[in-house]
Amino acid sequence: MRRSDPADYRKSHLRPGIGESYQASYRDPYRSLFWELEKRILDRILVECLGDGDVHHLDFACGTGRILSHVAGRARVSVGIDVSPSMLAVAKKSTERSEIYLADLTTNDILEERKFNLITAFRFFPNAESALRNDAMRVLVRHLDEGGRLVFNNHKNLASVKYRLARLRGRGGFRGMSLAEASELVSKNGLEIRKSYALGFTPASDRHMVIPAALLRRLEGGLSKWPAIKPWGENVIFVCRRAEGA
Repeated sequence: MRRSDPADYRKSHLRPGIGESYQASYRDPYRSLFWELEKRILDRILVECLGDGDVHHLDFACGTGRILSHVAGRARVSVGIDVSPSMLAVAKKSTERSEIYLADLTTNDILEERKFNLITAFRFFPNAESALRNDAMRVLVRHLDEGGRLVFNNHKNLASVKYRLARLRGRGGFRGMSLAEASELVSKNGLEIRKSYALGFTPASDRHMVIPAALLRRLEGGLSKWPAIKPWGENVIFVCRRAEGA
């Protein structure tokens, strides 16, 4: 196994008890609201991309099982993988239908030759360092079935309103991912972005609602329909498939 350094994202969720505290953070008004919006997008993707067919779902870096448990009821096969025992302890409580594994696929691919027509990876890639992003994407593409979809999000879009304002205020030191980096990550691994969705056009924080929730829900719903401002959303969700000829 490769040596980890202090910036290695693999180590970020290993401390005891982090699973419960992370799960509790989704009771915060802002995160709770945007999780509701994310679920609507996931439902649309399931219908538009997979229709009535069987869903074989892999949730990479599944954490406490938020995405995993939402899709599990629709999936014939449901698999979640993460490196954090604490996070997985919570995930096991949220879904009994899923296979849940403690593993780092980038160093020990326990899935061997298994294929999935839906692979998700939320709140992972913009947090990870460049080398880990590439290692993760490479192994996920290996397990993507022909015609399947890989869905991941960039919840720290560096071009978003929130991050632009942070830079104007002289704030720095945060990790994120640009849209160009996301596009390059996809293309260099033989994928193409077929569709994208964006949320988070208002510069709020996880714990502080700048706008009342009811108004924010309507505002986000309206803004998300404008393709021209999609690059300004803090949370961009990409739907990818294998590129033709890849």
